[in-house]
Amino acid sequence: MSIRIGFGTDCHRLEPGGNGFPLCGVLLDCPLAVVAVSDGDAAIHALVDALLGAAGLGDIGDHYPENKVVSGGSSERFLRETAARITALGGEIVNIDLVVDLQQPKLGPRKREMADNIARILEMPDARVNVKAKTGEGVGPIGLGQAVAAQAAVLVEFPE
Repeated sequence: MSIRIGFGTDCHRLEPGGNGFPLCGVLLDCPLAVVAVSDGDAAIHALVDALLGAAGLGDIGDHYPENKVVSGGSSERFLRETAARITALGGEIVNIDLVVDLQQPKLGPRKREMADNIARILEMPDARVNVKAKTGEGVGPIGLGQAVAAQAAVLVEFPE
């Protein structure tokens, strides 16, 4: 077996006047909206990129180009389909580490729920998924509450 590392990132603008947005498939109730073609789940988008990278399958834009994504489309579908691609290649996701950068709302109380939801979507043990939350400390678009960003690192095991 060979173990491959994948890394992915994503970032979306936020605007006031919304009813919240999803991260890791969990809806955050807040007065912001994410600006995106799909549902704008930056954490899942980063994770999809990381998984595709580990499998040598390009990036999220190769598989889900903006001109073919349904407005408000589910990022969970992207994740499920990407996991199925990895399984079809004989791969198994070993673990996932996600970092979400968001000033508000605070994610500390929701991190375990977010990690558990990713594990549920991918049908893997909860202990193999970790979510960390960071703020922008009042600096830049994250710190000013104008954006959300995420980074994902994954290990995927493939047959030789």
